[in-house]
Amino acid sequence: MATIRRVERKYGPVFVTEICVNGTRKSATFDSKAKAMLWAEETEELLREGKPLPGEVPAGDMDFSVAVDKYVMAVGPAKKKNTRRLDQEISRRLITYFGGKSLRTITAKDVAEYRDYRLQRVGSSSVIQDLSFLSCLYRMARVEWGLDVVNPGAEIRKPSAPKHRLSLLDPRQIDALLDWCCVSKSEHLYCYVMLQLHTGMRPSEGAGLRWDQVLLSRGIIDLTETKTDPRRVPLTDTAKRLLSRMQQEQKTNSPYVFLPPGKVDLVQPHRYFRRSFATACRSAGIDNFTLYGLRHSAASYLIMNGVDIRTVAEIMGHRNISQTMKYTHFLDAHKIAAIGAIDRLGK
Repeated sequence: MATIRRVERKYGPVFVTEICVNGTRKSATFDSKAKAMLWAEETEELLREGKPLPGEVPAGDMDFSVAVDKYVMAVGPAKKKNTRRLDQEISRRLITYFGGKSLRTITAKDVAEYRDYRLQRVGSSSVIQDLSFLSCLYRMARVEWGLDVVNPGAEIRKPSAPKHRLSLLDPRQIDALLDWCCVSKSEHLYCYVMLQLHTGMRPSEGAGLRWDQVLLSRGIIDLTETKTDPRRVPLTDTAKRLLSRMQQEQKTNSPYVFLPPGKVDLVQPHRYFRRSFATACRSAGIDNFTLYGLRHSAASYLIMNGVDIRTVAEIMGHRNISQTMKYTHFLDAHKIAAIGAIDRLGK
């Protein structure tokens, strides 16, 4: 049975409603008696049926937005800066889509619809990242927070991982690409592409490079924050001259070699060059080529010029030698020429 009291306030009367069902007490205040009575009837019915009230999350569950924020705060300190930024970008996207739900109320159908929605806008690798984030969130909620939840995306069909695309530019294509980079509206595109070809750094390692990582006197770039382990990348004479000239011509006091002050918070720094690089590739007649192709080209030319696989792996920052071995796929003509060294055996 509800108790409704009329209370006089400065700007008019209000109606304070109190109910008690099975020992659970609830109260609310309304500006009309009709609203108070309706709330009391609906709330009493929900309490009798053991259902959660609107805006309330039952024990063993958690609001999705709250859970995402809690997860990001928990795992963030152990991750590298760019990975933290990527997590924050994914979390904002998921909250926008699933906001207003709790962990339990999100179904496999909801996650499948999200997968299809994202696949219409981005590639499969981005969708796989989102689903992996969701899976890790539910695992932490169940194992570490003690919530009675199950990952709704555990059994849905996952997008197929994109086939690894390896690209190698021949010397003529490199010259054509650099010519178009020279006339690009992007001020540092030419220098960035040259540095990538001469170091084999990952696209975001090069784009997000800071001056305090460039040790010209020692001829190295000191990468302390990388996708894998910290490493030092040796500089060619061309790369040293390029960086020295840029340092002398620098117009601002930015700590970054390429990024302007307004772009230093990019989740993936190489995005700053992605559009201008794609334009230069089209102008040079180069199809289906990405910034990662510069890294592939650098590794392949190192191998073709006789650098041993182990050294190439260390320069590239590969943990496993098998990652480096894939670049030998480009070298069929190089292998045919090399096999000539034993052509006269037995003659």
